[in-house]
Order: sequence, then structure tokens, then C-alpha cells
Amino acid sequence: MKIKGMSAMSLDRQKPRDEAMEKIENYIIKHHLKPDEKLPSERSMSEMWNFNRSTLRSAIKQLILEGKIYNKNGSGTYVAREKLVRNLQDVYGFYQIAQTAGRRVDTRVLLMDFCETPKNIGRKMKLPLGHKLIRLVRLRYLDGIPVLISTIYLDAQRFAGLEQMDLNKVSLYAVLKEQYDVEVSGGMEKLSIAYCDEEEAGYLEIEEGAPVIYQSGVTMDQQDTVFEYFKEIIRSEYVCFASELTRR
Repeated sequence: MKIKGMSAMSLDRQKPRDEAMEKIENYIIKHHLKPDEKLPSERSMSEMWNFNRSTLRSAIKQLILEGKIYNKNGSGTYVAREKLVRNLQDVYGFYQIAQTAGRRVDTRVLLMDFCETPKNIGRKMKLPLGHKLIRLVRLRYLDGIPVLISTIYLDAQRFAGLEQMDLNKVSLYAVLKEQYDVEVSGGMEKLSIAYCDEEEAGYLEIEEGAPVIYQSGVTMDQQDTVFEYFKEIIRSEYVCFASELTRR
């Protein structure tokens, strides 16, 4: 059967970008490249397979989106590790999930200050308008790559003194448990797609306007009291979300 407007040859012909992606993936397999090992430069790969630079860049960009390789600004392109899977039904934070998976986690505190409770957060946390909150903004790294920007709001009265602690080296939830006897029992969260602005892109080392996962919600303690409102933007090429479905 002949499809109108298309020849059999055009159906069989592989798109240049897809062919370049296949070449890169085969190169990784053939040369037994391991996670975090470097690929040849764009120029070398273009000459090696006779692709123009725009085609090769398009292939690299797609493989980055798929989480198979990653780029370090000014350094080159590297083989990526498997995505970190976060179970939507887990109560564990990013730090615990990554450590359990044998991954390295680093944290950089970007901001820690006080603010007044706005209407939307107050409604979710059941706090009055203008109540004093601690605002904590952190950049989280997975195996040395910036993958997540987290903004957390906590009741400043309940967690008095938290602002004096160094949260660059420890898990926030571990501190809340040890210092304030607060354990995570559950929560509610919402996922959507967003596009990072210039500042976010700078921290995450990606292009401005790149798509990211946007997660927001509240976390409850062992008395089922909301103690935290959070919002996060996450690089989808390194972290994915899953949920186990069971039949009752």
C-alpha cells in the first residue's frame, strides 16, 4: 500500500537527529563508558559521523532530556546515571531517597530568612495571615549535578532557633526529628510542568525556559498537623516520579 504524498524510501529513511542519537548511544555501549565518563567533543563527534553541528546538538539535547547523558557548562558531555525514582506514596525526603539509592547528595542553602504568612500559604498551613514563617531555599545536588531547587515554609514559632543551624550538610527532616520531635507521617502534593526563569536556570545550569517538574504541597507530622508548605522545581532528566498501583 502506498501512502499518499510519501514514498517507501522516505518512510524508511531515518531522521538525522535520530541517527545521531543512535550513534551516540552505540558509542557509549561500544566503548563501555560508565556513568560520569566523558564523551568526545561535539566537533569530534560531528567529524566522526559526518553530521553537522546543529543536528548533533539536537541529538545531544534530546538524550539529555531522556536522562541518558548530561552536560557540564564549559566542560563537555558525560554519561548519566539512572534517574532517581521518587515514589509518590513515600514520606521520605529527597535526601533519604537518594542516600538509600546509593547516590551522593549535596545541599547549598541559597536563602534562609523570615517572612509573613501570605493568604494562600496560611490557608494550607492553617496559620493566620501575617504569622511569622521561616523561609528556606536550597539548591540540591545529585552526584554533583544541580537537580532541584526547594523552597520550604515553616512556622517560626514552632521551630524557633532553626535559622541558626547549618543546613548545608544535614537532612532537614533529621534535624526536625532530633531537635523538635517532629516526624513525617504523610502529606499532600501536586505535580505539574513549569518553565524555569533566568535565575532558576542559572542555579540548575540549564537554558532559561527549559521545562521542569513543579511540585508543591504540605507535609504533616505524627499528629496529622501540617508543619510545612513546600514547592520544588526539578530537572526531569535526573529525577522521575512513580506510584505503585494495587488492586484492593
